[in-house]
Amino acid sequence: MGLIIIAVFYGSILFCVVASLAKLLKFAKAPLHLRWELYRGSSVYELTDWWTRPHVTSLAKMKSAALDILFLRDFYHRNRGFWYFLYLFHVGLYLLILWHLWLFICAMTIHVDAAPVWGLLWGHVATVLALIGGVGIFIKRMTDEELRAYYTPIHYVKWLFVILTLVEAFYAVQIYFDASMPAVMKYVRQQVAFEDLEMKFHPHMATAAHVLFASAWLIYLPFSHILRLFFRYYHQVRWDDVPNVRGSAVERKVEKLLSQRVGWSAPHIPHGRKWADFSSEQEQGAEE
Repeated sequence: MGLIIIAVFYGSILFCVVASLAKLLKFAKAPLHLRWELYRGSSVYELTDWWTRPHVTSLAKMKSAALDILFLRDFYHRNRGFWYFLYLFHVGLYLLILWHLWLFICAMTIHVDAAPVWGLLWGHVATVLALIGGVGIFIKRMTDEELRAYYTPIHYVKWLFVILTLVEAFYAVQIYFDASMPAVMKYVRQQVAFEDLEMKFHPHMATAAHVLFASAWLIYLPFSHILRLFFRYYHQVRWDDVPNVRGSAVERKVEKLLSQRVGWSAPHIPHGRKWADFSSEQEQGAEE
């Protein structure tokens, strides 16, 4: 059983890294696309001279993206009741990520007996915040008609799995490790440094379950919307206002795309011709 758990865990890490890199490469190679369909209501594109106006600076774009990620502003303005639980969950999740990083670093750099008591409080507070937020999100998505219309059944399964993961983690620390920070840190050190192979090959059910939960999340991560955090250029992806002027990078990308040939056919677009040919015909038709 231990060998299976080890194989699943380290295999899930490798899978997560490879699949995430493949996703990153796919997004990086994605062609330039037209984004006006993402605008709702008043848009800068409605102005005939929009490209002559001052554009948002890179610093302003980074600030806006940071505020959106840290405070979930869209949800705050659109559904305040849902935002409270969503924000609680994300605060708890961020604290848990930081707590795990702190735990791994401390386990390898300090003596386990010197583990601070407040480390346990940190982990428990983060878990409780994420758990309250997760339960609230699940209930809101079940009861809110507006939210329910946009979520498929798999989303409910995912949030149940989130809740189970948090509950199991709390049980492992509070019950199996007897709420002892030195015991938790000792276990992490032994696992990372391969100091106790017997425990690794014959794990307790509490720790084995936590490893399996973590493995499942690592496998799911590359296919989830969570990965989009790494692509949240916001003003580049969602609200890009970079004009297509002569000699620009945008023009070069457009020219490259227009040189490609049509891979499908229709009454108005025959197969095999270049997109540039159709673009020229459209311009001539507009002039006539």
